[in-house]
Amino acid sequence: MGTGAAFFDMDHTVTWKNSGLSFIRYARRRGLASRGHLAKSFFTIILYRLSLLNIERWYEKSVETLAGARADELEAFCRIWFRDTLGKAIYREALDLIGIRRREGLTVAIISNAPSFFVKPMAEALEIADVISTNVEIRDGALTGGLVKPLCYGEGKKLYALRWAQENGIDLKESYFYTDSYFDLPLMEAVGHPCATNPDLKLRKAAWENGWPILVFRRESAF
Repeated sequence: MGTGAAFFDMDHTVTWKNSGLSFIRYARRRGLASRGHLAKSFFTIILYRLSLLNIERWYEKSVETLAGARADELEAFCRIWFRDTLGKAIYREALDLIGIRRREGLTVAIISNAPSFFVKPMAEALEIADVISTNVEIRDGALTGGLVKPLCYGEGKKLYALRWAQENGIDLKESYFYTDSYFDLPLMEAVGHPCATNPDLKLRKAAWENGWPILVFRRESAF
């Protein structure tokens, strides 16, 4: 039997901000995104929270806009964006919980539908080596505008976690998963210790029905 892990979703779980919207706002302030793109992003977040969004189609269109961008330049920009914005919105209680699970000997991983270049700066700040995320196609150092499917979302997130667990000798039944989103229910049901964290209404209801713990963090910054 393998050892356990502690999986943490990113948006609204480790950070109270939506990384995609935060990124677009930041890019807008620097003249790299249009006002229309920002307004569309606000609308998209509303649809997502209401479970009315075809996430895969939206993701495909969003990544298409990055076609031709140099991967190294995008990663560098994301580190600056994280430093200036998202890094200041990490829940102190999330950081404390990561420390607790780490001291218990669990492997800590961030698992997110956000692309890896969004997630890595946070993982580095939290000293988390393992990142499981949606990947984009890169050719000759540049983004092609395509996605590597499946997305790390819904059943896809469960698939990614299972694959990672097998590669790292992790027993999911000995593992924890912290997330805010009802869309993560497949992985919640696969781990031994699911925990609804700052949950949306549908996940809160599922947690009540299943007797899962519910955590609600204060907006107190870890850094």
